Amino acid sequence: MDLRLLSRTGTVWTWTSQEFQPVSPPYAGPTGEEFERYYVGYVELPGDLRVESRLVGMGDAGPHIGQEVELTIVPFAVTDDGSRRMTFAFAPTGADRG
Repeated sequence: MDLRLLSRTGTVWTWTSQEFQPVSPPYAGPTGEEFERYYVGYVELPGDLRVESRLVGMGDAGPHIGQEVELTIVPFAVTDDGSRRMTFAFAPTGADRG
């Protein structure tokens, strides 16, 4: 294995939406009435590398293939002791929001 630094920006290569709550476990996000549809996709980074990630901030129209995105950190869930779990995601860049 080699350490490889990844770019914080890329483009949406493909995507889908999760319209219903996944089976828990292993799913550990919001449940019941708190669950909301979310997007997941492959983001192509420079160097012909693709990573799977949540896609956030996509608005009502959802993501589109080729959309420019950048790495962000977002809340994922709240544990029983009240602490917040965070996760990485990609959001539209300033040039490609909305």
